[in-house]
Amino acid sequence: MGKLTLKEQVLLAYYIYNFIEDNEQSMMELEQVLQDSLQENHANALEELKQEGLVDSTKEDKKQRITNEGVLYIDNILHIQSESTDGNKLAYVKDNLLIYEIAFTEDKLKAYVYKHVGIIDEDN
Repeated sequence: MGKLTLKEQVLLAYYIYNFIEDNEQSMMELEQVLQDSLQENHANALEELKQEGLVDSTKEDKKQRITNEGVLYIDNILHIQSESTDGNKLAYVKDNLLIYEIAFTEDKLKAYVYKHVGIIDEDN
């Protein structure tokens, strides 16, 4: 069983958001999950991801989004083929989380990810 670091869990949440419908409601859901999960560490975690070039704010709406480097980082740790189509990315995330028994340390991030990839968590 692998365990994702908090940074990787946050990045995975951005990754998931990248492949779901981009609207104000889904952005607010992501921001709320991150705020609830990270609490006082929210700004520090985002700053670390920004410094590493894994997330950045867009010019259009100034909202944080995963970068291409961030997508490649998640593809690498979850063993997702880079040539897989964007439409199949969430299915690959689901399969690989289950196959590799990836553990989360933050329940709210886990719930967010599981919800959007279609995993039913019987612990919650």
